[in-house]
Formats: sequence, structure tokens, C-alpha cells
Amino acid sequence: MVDLIMGEERGRLVARQYRLVEEIGRGGFGVVWRARDEWLNRDVAAKELFLPLYLADDQREERRERSLREARSAARIVHPSAVTVHAVVEDEGVPWIIMELVGGRSLGAIVRRDGPLPPRRAAEIGLDLLGALRTAHAAGVVHRDVTPGNVLIGDGRVVLTDFGIATIEGDPSITRSGYLMGAPAYTAPERARGEPAVPASDLWSLGATLYLAVEGRRPFPGDNANAVLHAIQNLEPPRPVLAGPLGAVIDGLMRKDPADRLTAAQAESLLADVAADRVPVLAVPRPREEPPPVPVPRPPALRSPVSGPGRRDRGFDVRRALAVTAAPFAAAAVVLGLLWADRAGTPPGAAGRAAGAPPSAGPRLAAVLPAVDEVYTVSVNASGTLLAAAGEDRAVRLWRLPGRTPVATLRGHGYAVFASAFSPDGRTLATGGYDREIILWNTAARRRTATIAPDQGTIGSLAFSPDGRRLASAGTDDVQLWDVARRARVRTLGGAAETQYSAAFSRLGWLAYASADRLRMWAAKAAPRGAALGGVTSLVRTMAFDPSGRIVAVGGDDGTVTLWDCAARRRIGAVRLDRSVNAVAFSPDGRTLATASGNAVVLWDAARRVRTATLTGHRGTVSALAFTRDGRTLASGGYDGTVRLWTLAP
Repeated sequence: MVDLIMGEERGRLVARQYRLVEEIGRGGFGVVWRARDEWLNRDVAAKELFLPLYLADDQREERRERSLREARSAARIVHPSAVTVHAVVEDEGVPWIIMELVGGRSLGAIVRRDGPLPPRRAAEIGLDLLGALRTAHAAGVVHRDVTPGNVLIGDGRVVLTDFGIATIEGDPSITRSGYLMGAPAYTAPERARGEPAVPASDLWSLGATLYLAVEGRRPFPGDNANAVLHAIQNLEPPRPVLAGPLGAVIDGLMRKDPADRLTAAQAESLLADVAADRVPVLAVPRPREEPPPVPVPRPPALRSPVSGPGRRDRGFDVRRALAVTAAPFAAAAVVLGLLWADRAGTPPGAAGRAAGAPPSAGPRLAAVLPAVDEVYTVSVNASGTLLAAAGEDRAVRLWRLPGRTPVATLRGHGYAVFASAFSPDGRTLATGGYDREIILWNTAARRRTATIAPDQGTIGSLAFSPDGRRLASAGTDDVQLWDVARRARVRTLGGAAETQYSAAFSRLGWLAYASADRLRMWAAKAAPRGAALGGVTSLVRTMAFDPSGRIVAVGGDDGTVTLWDCAARRRIGAVRLDRSVNAVAFSPDGRTLATASGNAVVLWDAARRVRTATLTGHRGTVSALAFTRDGRTLASGGYDGTVRLWTLAP
């Protein structure tokens, strides 16, 4: 009977223009034909949208109208990686979508036949698909069916097909046997719960599609659609073992809460890094049997935990806080085995040097301190006796210097910690992060003394004034000044239209702070919003004053560290790196400027702005820097879950 129907359809003229030639695809919501446009003399793809007979007349009419409306919306999408919709027509009351005919094979077919793709090639495909999705979302179209079967590759193009027409939002047949083959495994958790599709739903499906591309298997297999949808809602996918640096991007895209996922802009930047081989691939993958990470929100520019109508998207720096550009693929045990020779923190080879081998010239690695998870912030107290580090696992770890022995682990934050600062007298440690709270710790008693809730979004940096009476907190919304003794806010800096702040105090009492596009300086006698120093060329990730208190170094997303003379209010120079700058720090004598970019630390002659050394060894992005008081040791924290201590002077 099916063959008979197909035979009768072949050769049929649709809408008096499109002659059906052969069927080339079929799913639960339609059938696609190769057709000939007899008016324009070209081959096209003609998709007939099914109107199920089990629907009542009013439901069929509603489906027809909705299909036509969405197809017309899809026709507005113009992008090289989006299939072009030529026309939307009706024939005998049935909607038809007339599209360009794209040659090549589907991504799913390629993986089934040829095996998984290399991470770099998968990232290139992901970039093309993301471009099509961003164009669609800007046009108000949510794809709702991003799957390997809907990705066609051929003739130098990557094309995403079936924009806005493959599935219908709220369709009750989502789990029926007629649903598109393979689609349940690529259905975002919120859609599996019956919630409306949003642009973030397409990003989750993109992550699942990339998972199959590099792993050769679906992230959520199952015996039937219901089992798959249940797993998507309640389980974590197996950790990718072949994805390399792309695994962290997949993880960021496939978070269950749409508010916690990478944004399209963030994903595009990270995919570009992988496609350009700017992210190191670690040799030892994380074991598959490792328990999945606790599913808590991760930020640098995710939405804040509190969001909804009427609230602005509280984004923050994805590369610094989300820890996805160079994820720690090695298991904690493997990392410790590679990095530790003894419990005191002596690195491999140190014993040989102590036995009489001459020390190497220039900076050298002195010790590696394990911090378990990604490190986002490192601080050293003024006396140089205590080091604090914190990051993804929410704990604040303290070590005693120079003995490098662990002192305590402070717990109290609900989410990742991005900022830390010691008070000038060293008695108080302030920490803040994604939970939008500042915790003040008594460093002697190793306990919490106060909690401050600034209500300023994710907290990205903290800085004490030289006298210790004020604490500056920079968040995604503004910069706030606090009276430390009274735990009271005394001033708010920044405007409603400016976002993603960082700040640093000068020993002269000045406060430099930067939004996404400008640098300002505030002093007690300055105007309420502070004096504008000038514009910045990209998102500011980090800043630090030199010992004189006059010069501030500002590191940006474009790989530039700009030096400003705050007294003269002018730019005096810059140094440039090939990747985003995540941290900057001046040595206590002001002669050396340390910068963290990618997985390396670069040392510069601060006066001449000449590179003097490059410190390598981190197996992930370096996110934080801090000098000891004597300037002989530099601490660096990274996404590989370690704090490394570098000896800079004998």
C-alpha cells in the first residue's frame, strides 16, 4: 500500500509549480521530496507537513495555521549554514515548504559510517551551526529539532535543515512512535518536561549533537523515547572521553537549567578557540566511571541564579569563571600523582636539586599545591605567610607560607568562588562569587565572621582600601563600597547601562574600576560616579595597581594589558598577548608585571614593557596571580585544580 501511494504521488504537480520526483526523507511530521520547479527550472526540496487524521477539525486547522506561520518565519533566515526556504504554499489544504536542495550526507550518517570526528573538526561544524541558530533566534525562530540527522555536510558547506518546522511547540505527540527518528536524545530537559522551547533549548541540542559527533554515540541512549526523556531530565550524560577540549564546551551547553548554559556568544568564542587549536588537549582523559559533578550553576557570563521577567541578564566573564576553555580532563588522582612527590608539596625533581644539582637560571617551579577543582582566585596576605585559593568547588583553602603546608578549608559559599582579598592587617579574608554573597573570615580563628549580600549579581573581584576600613566589591551590575566594621554599604558606583565590573584599590586610596567599555577612577573627593580615565577596547577581566599606587594595569578579553597613569589620567603603554588576559599582578618592587593568558604566565619588565620570562606547566587556563611580600615567589592558580609557586629570585 505504501509503495502504491508513493507511486501515485511521484510526478504530482504541487501548487501548479513543483513536480515531485522522488522521496528523499520522512519523519513523524512530514515527508521531503526532491522536486522540480517547473517555473524556474531548478531542483528543490519540497516538504509536505502531515496533518494527522486523529486530530479534530479545529486542531487540524490550528496545526495548519501554525505550520504556515512558522515556515514563513523560517523563510526570513538568511545564513550560509541555514537551509534557504524559497516558498510556503498550500495544495489541497496541506502546507508545503519549498526549500533549497542541499547535497551531501547528514552528520549522523557520517559518524555511523566513518566513526567519530576529531574535536577540531566538530568545533568547526559547531561554529557553522551556531551561526545559523543565532541568526534564527534573532529572527524569533526557535529550531526545536537540532539533531545530527538535520545537519547536512557537503560541497564545503554545513547546513542545518528544517528551521522552525520539524516540531511544534507544545505538541502532545512528542513521545509518540511517529516522532522524528533520534529526536528524543536531542530534546532539551525543559522540553522533555513539557515546557516551551526557548533559544537555550537549541543550544542544549547543539551540545548533544556535538557529543555524538566526537564520541560516536548519543549522550542519552535508551530502549524507548520515554526512557530517553526520563534520563535527560534526571541523569547526567557519561563524561566524554574523546572530546578533548571540546568536552568542556559540550558540558557548558548541556546543563539542565537553561539559565546555567553557555550563551550563544560564549559558545561561539570557545568553539573558535578549539577550532583554531588555541586550547590544549590533555593527554590523560578523566575516567568515565568518575561520578558526575554536582549540578550547580557555573558562571564567567551566565545568568544569575535569580532571573525572570523584569530582571536584566546578569552575565559575567565566561572564560574566568565558567572554566570551560581548558577543562581539567585528568582525574584528581592522576594530577596528584604527576604533580606531587611528597605530602609537603615538593615537585618532581626537587629532591635531585637539593642533593647538589645546581639551581636552574631564571624563574623555576618551586611547589604545586593541589586545590582539587578549578581555581579562580588566589591571594597572599601582606606578611606573605598565608595563601588563600578558591574556585569551582566552593571551598576556600588556606596554606601556610613558606612551609607550603595546608592550614584549613573554609566552607560557606553555595556556588563557585571567584574573588578573594586579604585585609591590610591580614586578620580578615573576604571572598565572593556566584552566590552573590561576600563572606568575611577571621583568618586566625578560621571561621566566618560576617556575610554581606550586595545584590549586585555575580561578584568578580574584591579589594580592601589601604587602611582596611573599606571593601570594594565589583559585580555584574555595579561596584559597591562597604564600611567593613559596620557591614554597611556607603556608596554605589557604575550606571545601569554598564555591566561586568572589576575593581582595584591603590595604596593612595584611589579606586579604579572598569565596566565592559570604560575605565574610571574614584576618590573620596571625586564626583559620585568617578572620573573617566578612558575607554577600553574589550571586556576587562582583571586589574592591579603598582606599588606606587599611580599606575594601574588593565587586562582585557582581547589579549591586551593597558597601563594607565591615574594621576595624569592618561594611557602610557600596553603589552599584548595572543589570548585573553585572565589575571595581572605587579611585584612588590614594581619592576615586574605578571600576566596570565591561556595556560602560561608571562613576566614583563614593567618599565620597558619587554617580556622577560614565560612560565609554563599548568595543564589548563591560568586564572589568578599573587606575589608574596618579598617578591621572591609568585603564586598562580589554574583550571587544572592546582596552585603553583614559582621562585623568581634566589
